[in-house]
Amino acid sequence: MKHYSTQPRKQRLFGYNRNAHDRSRAMSAHLSDELLKEYSRTRSLTVRKGDTVKVVRGAFKGQVAKVIKVFPRKGMISIEEATLTKADNKKVARLFRPSKVILTKLDLSDPWRREKLQRGKPSPAEEKREERAEKAAEKEAKEERAAEKEAENELKAAEKAEKAADREEKAAEKAEKAADKAEKAAVKQLKVEEKAEKAAVKAEAPHEKKPEHKEAPKPEHKDAPKAEHHEAHAPGHKPSHSKEESK
Repeated sequence: MKHYSTQPRKQRLFGYNRNAHDRSRAMSAHLSDELLKEYSRTRSLTVRKGDTVKVVRGAFKGQVAKVIKVFPRKGMISIEEATLTKADNKKVARLFRPSKVILTKLDLSDPWRREKLQRGKPSPAEEKREERAEKAAEKEAKEERAAEKEAENELKAAEKAEKAADREEKAAEKAEKAADKAEKAAVKQLKVEEKAEKAAVKAEAPHEKKPEHKEAPKPEHKDAPKAEHHEAHAPGHKPSHSKEESK
C-alpha cells in the first residue's frame, strides 16, 4: 500500500514528478447529464483545447466557455472570458482545475477520441435491454403511484366515515338531551297544572265554618228521678225500698 504525505511541499513535488498517465487522469473532468445520456459508459474524459466547459465552483460559477489552453504540468486549464486584473491593470487568464468544471460539448476532431467514445456507447442489443428496463421501471413506478393513490383514497374515505360517525353520535347526544329537557318541561307543566287545579278548587268551594264544640249535658242527680217516681204514685202509697219489703 502506497503512503502519500500530507505535507504541501511533498504534494507539489509529487504532482510535478508524476507520470503522463497520472497527469492525463488529473486533467479529466466529468461529463454533463446530456453527454452522460449519449455516452452512458463514460463518466469522465480528459479536457482538451476546444472543448466547452461549465464552471461549477468559485467566483465564475455557472460560466460556460471554450477551453483556450491546457497546462498538464500544472494540472490547470484556462477558458475564454475568465481573466483577473493585476495591480498594474494588466489582465491575465484565470486558471481552473479540471475537477471544478464539467464538459458540456466535446471537440471530436481527433479520430482516436471519437473511437474511444464510440466504445463507450452501448450496443443496439444493450440499448433495447436498457429501454425495456426503463419501461419496466416506469410501469412499476406507475403501479406504485396508483397503489399510493388508492391507499390515500382509502384513508380519506375512512376519515370521512369516522367524521360522519362522530357527527351521528353528537346528533344522538343532542337528541337525548333535547328529549330529557322536554320530559323535564312536561313534568314541570304537570306540576303547574296540578297546582292551578288545587287553587281553582279552593276558590270555588264555599267558606265552611268549623262546627262549635257543644258541651255534653251533665247527668242529673240519681235521687231526682226517684223523687219524681214517688210523686207520680198516688198519695198514701209507700214504695218498697227493698226486696224484702216487696215480698
